Amino acid sequence: MLKWLTQRTDHRGVASVIYGSIVASARQQHFYATWLVPDTREGRFEMVAMHVALVMRRLERAGVAGTELARALAETFMTDMDDNMREIGIGDLAVPKKVKRAAAALYDRHRDYAAALVSDDAVASDNAVASDNAAASSALANAVASAFSAGARQSATIPGLDCDALAHYVQRLHRALGATSDVDCLAGKLPLPWPPI
Repeated sequence: MLKWLTQRTDHRGVASVIYGSIVASARQQHFYATWLVPDTREGRFEMVAMHVALVMRRLERAGVAGTELARALAETFMTDMDDNMREIGIGDLAVPKKVKRAAAALYDRHRDYAAALVSDDAVASDNAVASDNAAASSALANAVASAFSAGARQSATIPGLDCDALAHYVQRLHRALGATSDVDCLAGKLPLPWPPI
C-alpha cells in the first residue's frame, strides 16, 4: 500500500515538472507572432493541449510506468485548467463541467494527433532522417486546423494560422520525443521547450 502511494506521489512530482516544461514550450512567442496562433485563452489552450497530447503518446510507449505517468500528466493538466478557471472568476458550479469539456478536448487531440502521426512512425522506424513525411505533414496540418477550429467553435480555419508550420513542428517534436530514452522520459527529462524553428 505504501509503495503504491509513494509511486503515485513520484508520478505526480515528475508530471508537474513535465507540465511546467510543456507550458514553457506552449508560450513561445514564435507561435503567436509568426505562425499566428491566436493569443487568446483558446489559442493558448490548444498549444498546451497539443504538447500534452504528444508527450502523453510518448510516455504511453514506455510501459506501465509510462502509462501511469501519462495519466498523472493528464491529471496535472486538468488541475491547472480548474485553477485557471477559478482565477478568472468562473463560478464553482460551472467549473467541473468546463474542466470535463477541457479533458474531453485533450483526449480528442491525443487521438487525432496520434492518428495523424501513424505514417510518420513508419518513416521514422525505417530511417533516422529528419525530413518531413508528406503524408504525415498533410494529416497533421488537417488535425491542427480541426483542433483550432473546434477550440474557437468555428467551422473555418483560424485566419492566418500557419497549420503547415505547426504540422512541421509537431513532426520534429514527435521525433525528438521518440529519440528520448524511456529512462529519461520517466524521469521527466524531455526535449522541452522544443524550438519552433
